[in-house]
Amino acid sequence: MKNWIKPFIGPLLIAMGILLIGLSPYIRMRFDLSEEKKFTLSASSIELLRQQDGPIRIKVFLGGNKLPAGFKRMEKALDELLLDLKSNSSQGIEIEKIDVYEEYPDESARQKIIFQLDSLGIPPTNVVNNEDGKQVQQLVFPGVLIEKGDAQIGVLLLKGNKLSSPQEMLNQSVEGMEYEITQGIAAMGQQERKKIGFFLDYSHVPAIKQIDLISSLKKRYDLYPVDLSASPTLDGLDAICVIQPDRKFSEADQYKIDQFLVKGGKAVFLLDGIRVDTVANQGLVATPIDLGLQNLLFRYGIRLNSDLVKDAQLSGTIPLAVGNFGNKPSIELMPWPAFPLLQGNPSSVITRNLDAVYGHFVSSLDTVKGASYLQKTALLKTSPYTQVQQAPATLPFSASGKEFDPKNYVAGSRVIAYLVEGKFVSAFRNRILPFDSLSKSFVAASGTKGGIVIVGDGDVALNGVDLETKSPWGLGFDPFSKHTYANKDFLLNSFHYLLDDGQAMMARNKTVSLRPLDKVKVKSERVYWQWVNLLIPLGFGIILSACVIWYRKQKFNI
Repeated sequence: MKNWIKPFIGPLLIAMGILLIGLSPYIRMRFDLSEEKKFTLSASSIELLRQQDGPIRIKVFLGGNKLPAGFKRMEKALDELLLDLKSNSSQGIEIEKIDVYEEYPDESARQKIIFQLDSLGIPPTNVVNNEDGKQVQQLVFPGVLIEKGDAQIGVLLLKGNKLSSPQEMLNQSVEGMEYEITQGIAAMGQQERKKIGFFLDYSHVPAIKQIDLISSLKKRYDLYPVDLSASPTLDGLDAICVIQPDRKFSEADQYKIDQFLVKGGKAVFLLDGIRVDTVANQGLVATPIDLGLQNLLFRYGIRLNSDLVKDAQLSGTIPLAVGNFGNKPSIELMPWPAFPLLQGNPSSVITRNLDAVYGHFVSSLDTVKGASYLQKTALLKTSPYTQVQQAPATLPFSASGKEFDPKNYVAGSRVIAYLVEGKFVSAFRNRILPFDSLSKSFVAASGTKGGIVIVGDGDVALNGVDLETKSPWGLGFDPFSKHTYANKDFLLNSFHYLLDDGQAMMARNKTVSLRPLDKVKVKSERVYWQWVNLLIPLGFGIILSACVIWYRKQKFNI
């Protein structure tokens, strides 16, 4: 090397180092070498961020110095995700971290912000920490607040199947964070809103029982009441929602639904296969209900059975008189197998990592031969310990207070909800149309992909109502156990999947594997690995030092 170059090498390296340090806050570069690519955003998320029409602010409430280890890991994953979202945003994302306990030391101010977060859909989670040998309770807020202008939306990140262990549930929450946040961003910036029609003339469900679902859907979609009998077609709508119809659909209205689906429309059917009535001093009686949709669904490869599916393993509870205490009846919460807790299919993006869905008097669905051109995916099912009663059937209230005989619950797991998608062929093909005037506009098959979600329980979409205050409960809320099940998440995911053609849902496919240590092996080999971790670095340092000394001796002839 020429002598005149040597004086510039040191300053040049220093200048390059300063330049790299200065540019590092503006350049985010990393390589995802994980097996499941957990640090890589999905293509749909990147496309959403590139189409962002204005800056947004994300306030993070998950943080603090006293978080348990599981929530610490969740916080770290959230920080990394937000930095990825920010680096891919075309309009900028401002991230603000808020520790509720530090920002609001005053108790009254803290309670006010806690109430505000709860009303925005971010309820606090109570955790227990060990501090100096004492157990101390602390509230954790596993959510973010997305703001754009004057609008804001809360996003709860702690989701998952509550039947899983706490560690698995946190892991499921980490897997779903990208989807939850990007859906919140999409709701803030959506300009072209899809249209969903709700049928008015085939159901007598009070509006207050649909209020939670409707208010949740309004955040993303435009909703329209539809009088099907008075509407010539369903053209102009992107999807229809049929909630617990209680009378038979006319053939003309079946035709309108059929043509809507054949042309690529989407639909969510929440249907009861049975009607349940109370009989004095006897309990409940389930009778078949004819909705007139059986033939239509049959042509699409699905049969709605007129049966009552009961689950002995996973079910809700109701208060029942189990005896007398003095001269008063003794009331206890007892299992009620007619209210099954439906489990989601982990292979479907709609139900992956979903908590149980609360059902009431559900009926099973079967696939039938034919319609092989349509893809059918099971979404919700019962546990293997079920009993199926064909309607008409009786259900005495005393049944839930007895020990369940395993011999009576051997029907196996039954599917309660299906996703059917593909290019639909009209169920009226090769049939006489309801009216001759329809023959000119009849479409036997359009080649446009459609999709439907069918659930054998109309109550899945209905929220309860407090009888004293007349105020609605949240969708999926069980007033007896005080637990909110995933009914709303299931329905929202169904609409998102159908109306976004499944692309935005791909972020729900992300997998973060838990790789726990073998506790038995750790205990038996603890001392060995302690010595390995101590001696290998020390030995490496000694060898490196010896090499440096040898090199200097050779170079300077010492």
